[in-house]
Order: sequence, then structure tokens, then C-alpha cells
Amino acid sequence: MAVTHNSLSKTKFFSWENLPLIILLLTTLYLIVFQGITTIWSLGISTTNKTIGGNSKFIGLGNYLKLFANGTYRGAMWFTAVYAVFSVGLKLVLGFVMALALNKPIKGRAVIRALLFLPWALPTLTSVLSWRWMLGDVGGIVNHLLMTFKLIKAPVGWLGEPALAKWSVVMVNVWRGTPFFGISILAALQAIPSALYEVGDIEGANGLQKFRYITLPQSMSVVLLVTLISMIWTLGDFSVIWLMTRGGPANSTHVFSTLSYITAFQNLQLARGVAISMSILPFSILLLIVIMKQIFKK
Repeated sequence: MAVTHNSLSKTKFFSWENLPLIILLLTTLYLIVFQGITTIWSLGISTTNKTIGGNSKFIGLGNYLKLFANGTYRGAMWFTAVYAVFSVGLKLVLGFVMALALNKPIKGRAVIRALLFLPWALPTLTSVLSWRWMLGDVGGIVNHLLMTFKLIKAPVGWLGEPALAKWSVVMVNVWRGTPFFGISILAALQAIPSALYEVGDIEGANGLQKFRYITLPQSMSVVLLVTLISMIWTLGDFSVIWLMTRGGPANSTHVFSTLSYITAFQNLQLARGVAISMSILPFSILLLIVIMKQIFKK
């Protein structure tokens, strides 16, 4: 009887009803084995003076203390925050506008959706290098168009001046990431029951009131989740910055990922490079806790 009971228990556990739980357990196991081990290894390396090809010695928080005393690192930390906040904020606003527009029964909506989502579908290498060419001060189409319409008198170094380079990489990140917000929020909007808007019409609510009291609350969980995902991606973004500016000019567009790469693999200071990349971990965990608490509260 005991054998039969165990067999029935196993059969019951590996059933279709328990499939979501099984997938969740397997995913958790994967994260613990691969991500957990990698994170522990990184933390361990960051507390040494390990260099590529050299020996290592435990130095505790020495790498982190040296980093905070380094002007280039402080600049990268500041620009990482600016890059993430402005990029995600603009993507959220533009994505919401895109979703609201595409949720209307306009003619040719399917074609318009495909065109608007194209930046997200294009390979990063292709799209970012195209923008690098378009923003070039020699032969760039952006300068050519601005000069044609008499908006500027001479070519502008969009990627050659620190202030302009910062906003250029933010703009490219927004261009690439807005469709992700748009398609996610559009799915949330289409899931809102039309009866809620009918009740709003009966109560005499205008468009702004329906957006505030119906659209925004009903889609907030998706908005928060998409914002969290995009913020984590943007904080760890490497490809856009590296392909456009490589952290220049004058280290003005370095983020944690690009500075970590240069420190570890070009300057051969592996431990310090890992310490730079690990610096973002507390911010990511704090952001995850805050947003997930808001999602589950709703």
C-alpha cells in the first residue's frame, strides 16, 4: 500500500495542473545554480587584486574604496543613473502614447503597428551603427537635413561633444526601446473591459478622467513590470554606448558596463573591473524590491 501511495503522489505531482509549479521550480533551480554561483564568484573576485595573467591576493573592500576615489568611476556612476532615468522615463511616456494611439480603430493599423515596432525588431548592431553614421559630423544625414532646412549653419559633432554625446545615446536607446513599452502597454489596454468605459460615459466622465480612473489603474501592473524590466536592461546596457561612443568623448558617456569592460579586459585589472560591474547590484535589488512590492500590492 505504501508503494502504491508513493506512486500516486508522484503521478499527482507530475500532472498538468502542477505544470506552472514545476516550471517555476526548474527556473528557480537554474537561477540558483548558474546565476547564484556566478554572483558569488564575482563577489569573491572583487575582494582581491586579481589581474588577467597574474596572481590574486585578498584585499577586502580595497577595490571599492579606490573606485569611489576615482573621478572616472564617479562620472560613470552619475551618467549611468542619468542614462537609465531619462531613457526609461521617455520610453514610458512615448510607449504609452503609442499604445493609446494603436488601440484606436484607425485605418491601416496593422501596417502602422509593424512599422512602429520595427526598431525593437532590428538587430542592435545594425540599428546602432546606422545611427552612428546618421549622427556623424562628416556625411551624417542628420546634419545634412538640419543644414538643408537652415536650422544650423555648420555640421554639429553630435558624438564629439560630451553634452551632445550623452543626449545622443539616450535618444538612440529611447528609439530602440519605446516599441517594447508600446506593445506591452497595448496588450494591457486591450485587456481592459469595455464595460468600464461604458460606465464612465454614463457617469459623464471626459477623456482625461477615464484615462486617470480607468486606463491608468487597470494597466498599472503591466506598466510597473515593463518599467522594472527596462530599467534593469538599461542599467546594464553595453551595446548602445560601446557601438556609438565607446565611453567617449573624454569618458563622458561611460556607464558601469563599458567602464568595467575597459578596466577588466583592456587594462587587465580583472578584480577592479568586476567590482565596477558589481556596484550596480545594490541598485538593481532595491529597484526590484520597490517595484515588485507595488505590483503585488495592486
